Amino acid sequence: MADPFDGPAIGIDTGGTFTDVVLRDGAKLKIHKVLSSPADPSLAIARAVAAVVDATAGAPAIIHGTTVATNALLERRGARVAFVTTAGFEDLLFLRRQHRPELYAFEIVVPAALVGPDACYGVRERIGHDASIIEALEQSSIGALIGWLEAGGFESVAICLLHAYANPIHEQMLGSAIAAALPAMHVSVSHQIVREFREYERASTTSVNAFVGPVMARYLTALSARVDAHRIEILQSHGGRSDIDFAARLPVHTVLSGPAGGVIGALHAAHELGFSKIITFDMGGTSTDVSLCDGEPSLTRWSEIDGLPIGVPVIDIFTVGAGGGSIAAVDAGGALRVGPRSAGASPGPASYAQGGVEPTVTDAHVVLGSLRADRFLGGEMQLDGGAAAQSMRALGEALGMDQRTLARGILDVADASMVRAIKVISLERGLDPRDYTLVAFGGAGGLHACRLAQALEIKRVLVPRHPGLLSAHGMLHADAQRLYGASILRALDWLLGTTPGHDALRGVLAELEAQALEEMGVATALLEISVSAELRYVGQSFEISVPVTWRSGDKAFEDPAEGFGARHELLYGYRAKERAIELVTVRVKASVASRIVANFEEQSSASAFDFGEQHAQVGFGGGDFEASIIERDGIGEGACFLGPAVITEYSGTTVVPAGWRVQCRGGHLILSFEEGQ
Repeated sequence: MADPFDGPAIGIDTGGTFTDVVLRDGAKLKIHKVLSSPADPSLAIARAVAAVVDATAGAPAIIHGTTVATNALLERRGARVAFVTTAGFEDLLFLRRQHRPELYAFEIVVPAALVGPDACYGVRERIGHDASIIEALEQSSIGALIGWLEAGGFESVAICLLHAYANPIHEQMLGSAIAAALPAMHVSVSHQIVREFREYERASTTSVNAFVGPVMARYLTALSARVDAHRIEILQSHGGRSDIDFAARLPVHTVLSGPAGGVIGALHAAHELGFSKIITFDMGGTSTDVSLCDGEPSLTRWSEIDGLPIGVPVIDIFTVGAGGGSIAAVDAGGALRVGPRSAGASPGPASYAQGGVEPTVTDAHVVLGSLRADRFLGGEMQLDGGAAAQSMRALGEALGMDQRTLARGILDVADASMVRAIKVISLERGLDPRDYTLVAFGGAGGLHACRLAQALEIKRVLVPRHPGLLSAHGMLHADAQRLYGASILRALDWLLGTTPGHDALRGVLAELEAQALEEMGVATALLEISVSAELRYVGQSFEISVPVTWRSGDKAFEDPAEGFGARHELLYGYRAKERAIELVTVRVKASVASRIVANFEEQSSASAFDFGEQHAQVGFGGGDFEASIIERDGIGEGACFLGPAVITEYSGTTVVPAGWRVQCRGGHLILSFEEGQ
C-alpha cells in the first residue's frame, strides 16, 4: 500500500453526472471529465484514464472514490444475504431501536432490513460481556448452518454473535468453516467490521457490508481488468485510502468515499492559504454535500444511509438532493419544488441535448446567462440554450411566471435547501457559520457560493483550482489509513490504576497497533499512531471522544479525565467532578503519509479555447446586470477585481455578484464581500 512510487498517479471520482480524473506526472497536472456510465462505472473510468495517460509513462497508481457501494445500498441492488446470530436473537435487525425518527408521526415508516425474516439463522452458543464462554459452539451446529446456507442459495453471509466484540472466537470458527466449505460466498464477521458493543448497530453494519460486498468485489474486478494500473487504491469514507483487497472485503468503509475526497481536497486548498476553519460546499450534478472542519476532517462514529445505521467512522457530511441536475416541478400543494429527483447523466438537463426535457438547476443558469452555453467544459461541450428555455415553458405557464422569473425561483428554492444543510452542521450544533470560510467546489459550487454566503452572512468564499475536479484532486492528497476501535466498558480509574486491568488496556492498544502494522505492511517508523478515548459518566447512554497520549515504547496511557470534563462542560454546560467516568471505547488511527503527492508547480489547462474577456447581461438574484465574462486561466497571480462577473473554466463556473471582490492567490480564487460596494 505505502511503497514509494514516482510514476504517474491518478485521482478518480465517479459522480452521478460526470466521472472526473486528475493525473499528476512529476510536476505536471492533467484533468479530464467524461459523462458517467451508471450501469457500469468502470466503463467511464476506462475512457477517462485513457484520455489522460501517456502510454510511454508507465502504468499509473490510481486512487479511486467510488459510489458503487452507496448506490447498491440506496437502490437495494445488493446480494442475497443470510444473517447468522446467537440463537434467540434472530429478530435483531427487525426490532431496531425504540427511538422515533419522526416524533409526531402516528405511523412510523422505517426502511426494510436488508435481510428477510426467512434468511435469519440462530446458532447455539453464548459469549458473556466479560469475554467468558457461557455456551460453547458445537461442530454439529456449524455443519447444520453450512447446510442451511448452501440450500438457501445465499451469495453472502453476515455473522454477528452476541458479545463477539469482547471475544470473537465463535465468529472466527464460523467464518473459517464457511469460507472453507463455501469458498464462493462473501463472509462478513462483525468483530472485523465493528469490534464494539451495541448489538443492533453492529448487526446493521455487518449486514450492510454483506449486502454490498459481492457487488463491490465484481466492480473492482471489472475495474482492474479494464484499467492498466501499477496499483489501485480506494478512498474510504473517513478520508484515508486503502488497498483494493481491503475495499472488496470491507466495502462498508466506502459508503461515503467520493464526498470524502472533496473534503480532503478542500482542506488541502485551505491550508495552502492559511485557513483552518472551513465549511465545504460540494455541489455536483445530483446532490450537494456540506461538512464543517476545524483544521482536519470532522469524523462521526455513527451515521445512517437510507435509514440503516452504519457503525464505521465517516467524515461528517450532510447531503441534500440539490444539484445541477435537480429537476424543478410543482408539488402537491401547488408550490415550486426542486429535487431530490435528478436528471443525472442520462438523459441529463435539457440543455445537454441528450433527451432531457424537464427543467433543472443547470437549465435555469443557462437561461439567466450565468452558465455560458459556449464555454461549458472549456468549450468542449456546447449547451443548448433553446432547449433550456423550452424546458421552462410548461412549468412557467403552470406557475404564471415568465422564463427568467421561473429560473430565478428555481435557484432560490435550490439555495434554500443548501442553506438549511449548512445550518444543520453549524448553527444547530452551536457554531456560527460567519466564523468560517466557505470552500465551494463541484461543477456547480461556484454558481451558488456567493448566494449562500450572503444568506448566511459568511464574508469569505474560497474557490480552489479546478473546483469541478477537487474530489478527484483530494484523493491524491489522502494518506494511507486504517481506523480501529475496541469496546472496553470499564471504570476509568480502575483501568488507570495498578491493577491487572491497566495491563489489559495497554494490551488492547498494543494489539490494535500490531494489527495496523500487519495490515498496512510498513515499518514502525513510517506509521503514525494517534489514540482517542470515548468516555461517559457512569449511567449515561452516549460518549464523548477525547484525544489521549499513547506511547507504545513505554506503554504509557495518559489519563483523559480532564479532557473529558472540559469537553463535557463545553457541550452540556457542566462537569460532575465527583461522578465516576467510564471508558467505553478506545480508538486507534494508523496512517502513513501519502508518497504519491507532490506540489503541483505547473498546471496544464484542459481548455481548448481562448475566449478572452467579454461582457454580457446576466441574471443575478437582484436582477440583470452587465457582467464581465472572464476565463479563469487568464487571471494572473495577485489579480484583484470586483463583480459582477462570471468566471468560466473547464471544470466549473464561478458567479461573482456586485459587491464581491475577487483575488487570485496560489491559483485559488478568494471571494470576499465588500461592505458598501
